Amino acid sequence: MFLEDEAGEDVKMCMGGRECLESTFGNGRRCLFNFGFYISGMSMRLYKFLLSIDRDEQKKIKLVISDERIDTDIKRILEVKKIAYLEIILCEIPENTRRQKCRVFSDYMLSMLKDHQIDYVFSFGSNLLLGELLRQYEYHLINFHPSVLPMYPGKNAIDQAVAHGNTFLLGNTAHFIDEGADTGKIIMQSVIPVHAFLESGYDIVLDMQIEMLKKLIFLLENDRVQIVDDRVKIAGADYHHGMIFPLVEGDKSEVHL
Repeated sequence: MFLEDEAGEDVKMCMGGRECLESTFGNGRRCLFNFGFYISGMSMRLYKFLLSIDRDEQKKIKLVISDERIDTDIKRILEVKKIAYLEIILCEIPENTRRQKCRVFSDYMLSMLKDHQIDYVFSFGSNLLLGELLRQYEYHLINFHPSVLPMYPGKNAIDQAVAHGNTFLLGNTAHFIDEGADTGKIIMQSVIPVHAFLESGYDIVLDMQIEMLKKLIFLLENDRVQIVDDRVKIAGADYHHGMIFPLVEGDKSEVHL
């Protein structure tokens, strides 16, 4: 990704100096990044993502780290696709508080990321990442949260939104991870009316994260994720399209502003 320096020039941010290839976009360089995942629980989004990608795409996924026992189906697909995985059971870490456990987990995770030369980590995990990991992987840790942040941070975000009673849109946010809980800079969001959830359940909301993940990998590889004026901006993206919900037959609900 790029940061804008004090002179207004783009500064490339890569972990470990990955090799680059020719690309048709922007500066003509496409980075061959190594991607890792941090997960908790069953992590069905990772499972569905791995089932949906081809062999060339799966070669980019080098490591999966879980803070719980990895589901048998996910473990099987990781083994078939020859993706390294590691279980660091958070609840078994011999520290007194959860925050202390998260700090130890984060330190061990940092060590493993370095060992596997991981450039970017996508988080579907449920615990805070802390300490030196955040410093060394600043703007290289990306979390997927099931709400339209800054609304409904924290756990059970969809349930929080539905329980509010007057929520109209549910959705997902991809954001960089910082010291807070779901407070990092927002990269992209997806939305869907709450009626879809009430009729079809959690997956219709959460599965949008899979397409967001694929789009993010493409954007990162093509150096299109920038920090400009303290906000994330995707180079070449169109930020002037709005949508009116619900969609009605014959209605031109897409609004260009």
